Amino acid sequence: MELEQSATWQTQARGDNDSEYQIYLACADDGKGNEFMTGKPLKTYEEWLAS
Repeated sequence: MELEQSATWQTQARGDNDSEYQIYLACADDGKGNEFMTGKPLKTYEEWLAS
């Protein structure tokens, strides 16, 4: 069996973009409104979609 690649598989597997963004916010927030890995402010929905 060969797996098919798709750039949008995550959204199809877990939900819509709004749900994915909420997962990003919940997982990346350091409690101060910044991404815990970079220390930069969390991305807006539009920035997140473009990334």
